[in-house]
Amino acid sequence: MCWSCNAYCGNCKPPKEKPRQCTSCKAFNFDPEKNTCRKCGAELPARVPPPVIKCELCGMMCANPCKKGERPPADGILRPCKLRTPPPEELETNPKQEEKTHVL
Repeated sequence: MCWSCNAYCGNCKPPKEKPRQCTSCKAFNFDPEKNTCRKCGAELPARVPPPVIKCELCGMMCANPCKKGERPPADGILRPCKLRTPPPEELETNPKQEEKTHVL
C-alpha cells in the first residue's frame, strides 16, 4: 500500500491517462479532451490506449488494467473487481454493463 497516491502509477487502481507531449513545442498537455496543444495550438499525437489484458484477480478481460491483475490472488479464489473496465467489444454486446464501468 502506498503512503500517498500517484495517479499515474497504476499499482492499486487503473492509472490516469498520461499527458501527451506536443511534437512541435514539447509542452505536456494534461487535458485528455483536447486534441490541440495548449501552448502552440498544434495537433497532438493520437492517444495510445492501454493494452486489453486478462485480469488475474477476476479472470476477465480488462481494458484499463492496474497492476493488481498481473498476478493471481494468494488464496487462488477469483473475485469480482470494482475497478474493472470492460473492453469495447464487450460493451457493444452488453450495453447495460457500461453503467458499471469505472474509467479514470
